[in-house]
Amino acid sequence: MIFLCQVFSLLAICSTAVMAFPQQTIAVTTTAAPAQMTRGPELVCLENQTAIYTTDCTLGTPTSYCFSPEPPISCPWGSFPSVWHPDHCMEESTCYPVTVPWITTSCSNGALPYSTSTYYKGTLAGGYSTILKGYSCSCDSDEWTSTRQVGSTSQTFCMPHSQCPPGMVTTAVWDADCRHQLCPPPRTAEVNICICPDELQTPVYPNYSGARPTGCAY
Repeated sequence: MIFLCQVFSLLAICSTAVMAFPQQTIAVTTTAAPAQMTRGPELVCLENQTAIYTTDCTLGTPTSYCFSPEPPISCPWGSFPSVWHPDHCMEESTCYPVTVPWITTSCSNGALPYSTSTYYKGTLAGGYSTILKGYSCSCDSDEWTSTRQVGSTSQTFCMPHSQCPPGMVTTAVWDADCRHQLCPPPRTAEVNICICPDELQTPVYPNYSGARPTGCAY
């Protein structure tokens, strides 16, 4: 059975490359202070420190501590500074290549961008001023989502319900929204979708966001 769903991908601007391990890390954990500390006039920090009043990330109890910011991380050419979370309540500075797989310029396989996030804005090694942005993508509301293994990667395709392009066929599947309840008219438990007739085939799309498939290919 095929269940209808909607899958989101995170993408951004810059070319594609293989994810690299952090090239430089500086620990900036915010859990060093005891949870029983509360805000009060007795918290006096050194000149280069800042008084932080917050809550414990696990218990949610009030906590305060003196914080000394780490010096800005220096990333090599072709990478940008960011953070990662090696453990619960921990955050570390690190460098990522500007070509990490989760940064791409556009949505693919018929998906449309619906929001944009900025990952980095500043100057990289070599003096290059850069803005790294990423898209969140989704299929159109009148399409269904097909996830297929293509080579070594899993890809998501936006597929039509009707008016199948040449090379596709129509099949009936169970509508997941109607699985445990009666469907209001005119919806029914079964819906028609377009699929490639051979499991080894994948949909083919024009090279722009939101494109409808034009057929199937091996």
